[in-house]
Amino acid sequence: MQRRKFIAGVGSLAAASAAAMGTGAFTSVSANRSLSVEVADDADALLGIDDIDDSANSEYVTTEGNTVSIDISSAEGGTGLNDEATTTIDDLLKITNQGTQDVYVWAENLPSEPRVALGVQDSSDIENDGEGAGLNQGAFSANSNLNPDDPDDDEDDQNPGGYEAAPKVAPGGYVDVSMFAYGDLSGLEYDDDIVIKAVAEDEA
Repeated sequence: MQRRKFIAGVGSLAAASAAAMGTGAFTSVSANRSLSVEVADDADALLGIDDIDDSANSEYVTTEGNTVSIDISSAEGGTGLNDEATTTIDDLLKITNQGTQDVYVWAENLPSEPRVALGVQDSSDIENDGEGAGLNQGAFSANSNLNPDDPDDDEDDQNPGGYEAAPKVAPGGYVDVSMFAYGDLSGLEYDDDIVIKAVAEDEA
């Protein structure tokens, strides 16, 4: 099997806003103010994306420029996933909320046929209790039982119990991410961007 590269890109971090009008309202104001904005690498951004310290599987995670990428190959000669097998790679990524609001976090644009997905590990520090395979989990991949259009919803009127909420991560909290694949992977040809999305709780 050829080398498979998974590139984690940062999605959008939505923020809520509010406007109020009182008795002393005015039509408009124009005032010049300074603004300083910097681009940080993935590990230092508002949504931190990094490898997991002391993980043997950090060999699959590289940092080039400002982005983190995942390449499933090893220095020992392994170059891909096993066909007709179940492969789980734990302790692959740590995604940290380094902002100021609770956010729901998930991954999109992973292959569905054949299926490769990312999952939340039970070591994660998240706010909601999901129904996933480990403790204190929500769904993480959009190609699993997550509805990306409604990431805070763990109910499905058409299929009760069919959805899970994405993990909700408080400021300073984190999601430890594993990758898994199983079954017939013979048609897997994937070298594309994964989109990591984080949406503020008020916007979900």
